Amino acid sequence: MPVTPVPVSPGVALVTGAGSGIGAAVAASLAKAGYTVVCAGRRADRVAEVAGAIRAAGGTASAVPLDVRASDQVDAVVAAVAEEYGRLDVLVNNAGVFRKGEILTLSDEAWRETLDANLTGAFNCARAAARLMAGQEPVAGKRGHIVNVNSGAGLRGYPTGAAYSASKFGLLGLSDTLRQEVADHLVKVTDLVVAAMVESELSSRIVADRLPASVVGELVRSLVALEGPAVVTRLDLGQLPPAAP
Repeated sequence: MPVTPVPVSPGVALVTGAGSGIGAAVAASLAKAGYTVVCAGRRADRVAEVAGAIRAAGGTASAVPLDVRASDQVDAVVAAVAEEYGRLDVLVNNAGVFRKGEILTLSDEAWRETLDANLTGAFNCARAAARLMAGQEPVAGKRGHIVNVNSGAGLRGYPTGAAYSASKFGLLGLSDTLRQEVADHLVKVTDLVVAAMVESELSSRIVADRLPASVVGELVRSLVALEGPAVVTRLDLGQLPPAAP
């Protein structure tokens, strides 16, 4: 009697900011591809809902409350993932906040909150994940893949966006440096610049032709499926103008 092979999971993924928008879409896409997904975010109820929806669709997911600004929380979550699953194959650094304000009137609180969440939080998660990944056995030519979700604001500034742009420019530098430092450990790092207007809670701008967040989810799934030494160092997701009538 022929034996049907059991599908092998591609690995374990930790997605931050997974309670809505891009994070939820990335978590769902990775789960659909067979990953065991840990959905993390400050809003425990929202990440629990996302993980529940993934399980209802036949995927494997869990939820964990996490404030990426707190390095002790980040370290504890990554340690728990290692204890539960034995490894971490993918980190998607997606958690972030968006605080607008002209520099002349921008408050200390808004500045710190944005930099702490978008840049320090990404650093906390990347450091903890890279430390774990560097000691893992390689699978398909790599030990892990870190995807930092960036923005067009990381390539250019704009009025009222000083804090957000500063955090995203910083994330670009973090990604470039981290990539060089962990390459010899077979850990890949991709800076995903989402310059298109995507369905998300971060922006209140009204744009008729927003890209579905699922587009980003599928893009991340394709990125982490790359095997061997090849790595996409930076990928810009722009948006075509509307077709002429």
